[in-house]
Amino acid sequence: MMHGLQIKGVATLVALLFFITSFGQDTAKINALYRDGQRLILKTGYEKQDMDSAWTIARQIDALSRKMNYQGGIGIGKLLTAKILNESHRDDGRRATSMEAYNILRQYGTPRLQAEALIEIGGTFQNKSSDLPAKIHYYEAAVDIYRSIHDYLSAASMLEFVGDLYSVNGEYTKSLQTLQTALQLYNKVHFIRLHGLYSLMGNTYTFLNDFPNALRYNLMAMQTGEQVHETGIIMSPIYNRLGMIYYTIDEYEQALEYFNRGLIIAYLNSDTNSIQSIQINISFILRKLGKYKASLDTLHKIESLIPIAEEDDDAWVDLLTRYINTYLAMKDFKSGMPYFNKIVTLYNRQKLSPYFRQISRLAIAGYLQGMGKMKESKPYLVAYSEDVLNRDEPAIRLLQSHQFLYRADSAAGDIQGALEHYKLYKLFSDSITNLNKSRQLAVLQIQFETNKKDQDIQLLRQKSALQEASLQKEIIFRNVIFAGVCALLIILALTYNRSRLKQRNNLQLQQKQEEINDQNELLLKLLQEKEWLLKEIHHRVKNNLQIVISLLNSQSNYLDNQDAIDAIRNSQHRMHAMSLIHQKLYQTDNLARIDMSWYIRELVAYMQESFPTKAQIQFNLDITSLELDVAQAVPLGLVLNESVSNAIKYAFPGTRQGIIEISLKNIDEQHWQLRIFDNGTGLPEQFNIDNTSSLGMNLMRGLSEQLDGTFEVTSEQGTVITIVFPVAQKEMI
Repeated sequence: MMHGLQIKGVATLVALLFFITSFGQDTAKINALYRDGQRLILKTGYEKQDMDSAWTIARQIDALSRKMNYQGGIGIGKLLTAKILNESHRDDGRRATSMEAYNILRQYGTPRLQAEALIEIGGTFQNKSSDLPAKIHYYEAAVDIYRSIHDYLSAASMLEFVGDLYSVNGEYTKSLQTLQTALQLYNKVHFIRLHGLYSLMGNTYTFLNDFPNALRYNLMAMQTGEQVHETGIIMSPIYNRLGMIYYTIDEYEQALEYFNRGLIIAYLNSDTNSIQSIQINISFILRKLGKYKASLDTLHKIESLIPIAEEDDDAWVDLLTRYINTYLAMKDFKSGMPYFNKIVTLYNRQKLSPYFRQISRLAIAGYLQGMGKMKESKPYLVAYSEDVLNRDEPAIRLLQSHQFLYRADSAAGDIQGALEHYKLYKLFSDSITNLNKSRQLAVLQIQFETNKKDQDIQLLRQKSALQEASLQKEIIFRNVIFAGVCALLIILALTYNRSRLKQRNNLQLQQKQEEINDQNELLLKLLQEKEWLLKEIHHRVKNNLQIVISLLNSQSNYLDNQDAIDAIRNSQHRMHAMSLIHQKLYQTDNLARIDMSWYIRELVAYMQESFPTKAQIQFNLDITSLELDVAQAVPLGLVLNESVSNAIKYAFPGTRQGIIEISLKNIDEQHWQLRIFDNGTGLPEQFNIDNTSSLGMNLMRGLSEQLDGTFEVTSEQGTVITIVFPVAQKEMI
């Protein structure tokens, strides 16, 4: 009886082992079938034959799983079915199938399969505001699972996608936080293909109006993409965004270079959307550069390569606007008339989106005004202004609309309206100018940081080379130790003789040192005498200049000719500008160079006291510390004297108040810039420095040439005098 029970127990154990083995083989087969189905789905492009094969695999998985009563396999079959529906662009039952797959896999599947099911559920929601919260929820749930199993690469990839969705939903701050988390995870696994992520971060910073970081991350995207030799479709928008960034700061040549790079990538990948977008941007740049024929040729190329559907009014308006603006810039109204008539027809058809309706209004109004039809342009401009109340418009278009309205009101005799629109036009113009200047400074800063980073990398390479050389030296040192020991024996033998020679040499050196000390004392006396003489010379020059100033002052008391008195006053100011330098030199220990920061402030204080300007004119100084020798300080002081005198005397007639700004800045390693600005009446409209007979202007120009510098006078809401000059290197005395 016992023997029979043992046989039955063994048989049961064998059957159980056979079941476990066969079950394991079947589950492995299901997993292999799932991987085969995945490969068919992930193939590039859509092939019906591949999808049919994938459907067959999904049915095999389901049948085999049900035969085994393997719930996890049923969930895998449903997950594969959901992915096939997604790849086939079928929405019938896709969400329900995805939900069924997740509910089964949540109990019987691995965490990775659960995450894939959540991603499929999220993919059934669209990128519209009503669907985005749910879509993001499921994707973030998948991220949590990936992080729990330490699959940081998959988690980072999903976070990158989620960050893009937050940006689409207008949640730019949250988008940036999500993308930064993705970057941390990518760095954790040393993932280097970060150009897509950097591009998204740069785009998000653009929406946040953080221009420096937008430029920085777009440049990082480009550099990373080029380092990994990326030639895929992702590089086209990266180059396109960089081109647009440089366009906004009027760097047209740089922008054109990036547009052309992006266009090459777009053609390689047959990316029609990027081709159209970049070609339109290129045509715009060419028009800005005055290359009208090339701009029109580019537009013709767009029209021929990418046919636009007749019913796509927005796309037609986008293209027609480029034609109209180009012909308007050429003042060729006859050639542009067919495009103008067509855009008017599309506008009247009332099928345009709000964005392109505004675009068409400005294009039509601008063309009408170009033809001198100011009255006809007014209704389109009024409609544009009314629509602005309901939507945000870029500052550049608001600037254009107020410029057009100013012209229309001026032509109609509406002085009040024209004045109001002109004020708004100037407001937006100044705002855009200031924005461009800040962006240009950001570009310079980033270029500086990039150059510094390159220098740091080069320094690290040099250190590495030095370390390697040091290692080689150690190897050589070890090799010569034996030879060194041998040499040591020889050295010991010669030590006694060397000692005697050293004693004799020390005695000779001591005698020479005494001679050198005597000569040094003599030189020190001569140097002290030289310094005393130089101080005496500077003191006497200063006294002589003061005597001449006093004589001129006495002479002016006997004159009744105002021109002669003014000439004497000008000469006194010039002499005082020179005497200040000599006064400073004999009062300090440094007899060769003068501190321009002290000198300019002293000179300006003197000018304020010489003219009744304390309540009328405000002086703003921004002076960087700089020491110059007398040969440069005197001409610079005379230029400053002339420019400030002219500003005080002529820039603020009557009791007009104003500001005089003086700045001395270092613009590169060898050049400095002196800039004198006043917000007074400015230069005459027809002013030409080459034809002027003004003594002051000719004197300043001649002094600038004496400095080997450049002299420039411009009107920018006043008068700006700019001198750029090289600084002479300090000489050893």
